[in-house]
Amino acid sequence: MRYLLPLWCIVMLCSCGATKTMKSSEPKRVYMYGVSMDFNDSTVYLTDLQFLDSIVVKSDASIVNLSSYPLQMKTYLESKLGDYNQTCALFYSPKKRRLEKRYQNVQYKFKNDKDIVLKKIGVDEFRFYKE
Repeated sequence: MRYLLPLWCIVMLCSCGATKTMKSSEPKRVYMYGVSMDFNDSTVYLTDLQFLDSIVVKSDASIVNLSSYPLQMKTYLESKLGDYNQTCALFYSPKKRRLEKRYQNVQYKFKNDKDIVLKKIGVDEFRFYKE
């Protein structure tokens, strides 16, 4: 009995921690956009602001399968537009307003730079999909 009570307490504490981590990784709506550029070229691609429903967000605010989304954009640019050697970045947030401000800042910086050609990619051309 002296050994069973501490063992039972440890099992209960571990199970409480497991339920807490399960709650933190619930599916959420996430807004995102992608930016892509080739460092040897002046062309920058910018996708429209999109949302994906039921994306699993971990407790550290990262997305499950995060690396697949920039890869989707890179594959699109290579297969449809024939533009290789692109470096793609993804920006995301569960809060639309916060991401819209960042999106407008990025768009403003690229539009006002005379050395960069900004090409927007609409939702009708390319859309991120959940994996």
